[in-house]
Amino acid sequence: MKMHKVLSSKRTILIFVLPALILYSLFVFVPIIYNIYLSFFQTDLMSKNTFVGLLNYKNLFNDKFFQKSLVNNLILVVGSLIAHLSLALYFGNALFQKVKGNKFFQSVFFLPVVLSGAGVGLLFNMIYNSEFGLLNAVLDLFNLGHLKHAWLSDETTVMYALLFVVMWKFVGYHMVIQLAAMRGIPDSLYEAADIDGASSFQKFTKITLPLIKYVLKIDVVLIITGSLKYFDLIWSMTKGGPNHASEVMATYMYYQGFRTMKFGYASAIGTVLFILCAIVIWIVNVTMKTEKMEY
Repeated sequence: MKMHKVLSSKRTILIFVLPALILYSLFVFVPIIYNIYLSFFQTDLMSKNTFVGLLNYKNLFNDKFFQKSLVNNLILVVGSLIAHLSLALYFGNALFQKVKGNKFFQSVFFLPVVLSGAGVGLLFNMIYNSEFGLLNAVLDLFNLGHLKHAWLSDETTVMYALLFVVMWKFVGYHMVIQLAAMRGIPDSLYEAADIDGASSFQKFTKITLPLIKYVLKIDVVLIITGSLKYFDLIWSMTKGGPNHASEVMATYMYYQGFRTMKFGYASAIGTVLFILCAIVIWIVNVTMKTEKMEY
């Protein structure tokens, strides 16, 4: 009883939470606030800051390369939503059926997630190589040499090539999230559906899908915000090229900050990215109002 009284005390709770809150503030809130502050200045972080107000933002939206990076991010968002949600649901539902070796296949699908983004980028750089890459070699093997291509050097194909790599790397992550939600559904619901003669498709649409909607909402937020923040994978593969054709906001922010030393301008890009992520979370919360189901 005494322990319960101590743990219910707001002062005690604050004492336990305060160290974590201070660390979180130092490494999250303070950098965000400083980044927003810096976006109103022209600076290279070595000389005196020059206040320019909203000039960085004005220049940003007149910058054709930033506009291109924004469009590329939207392509990644839409492509990732379509690919990750559909494929993750399909593979997750397939493994949920207790197929033989499902733990092995779950590990295989999840394996790319634990690999370094930069490492995956370098791996696919070799696969996509126009001269000795595996992809072109396979096309040759099946007498499809006319389809050989410089996949990462062509402005018309580079984004599709990147989107495939993003899909390959992260679909297992979203599959595991959705599979965990499926395994939380009571078996009794499926047993009742079997007695009623429901098909596999009916069980998926009438039981599984409605009961994991709250997890799908979280997953949609993770997919969209993740697609807006891709950096290491794209930088290690194309560095935003060719001719900024694969530029995304994160790579363009890095380019402006560490290549041209325009840290105020880079901070403006970071602020826009932060605002976009916040807007996305708000839109998803408004449009996908769901509650966790109680069984």
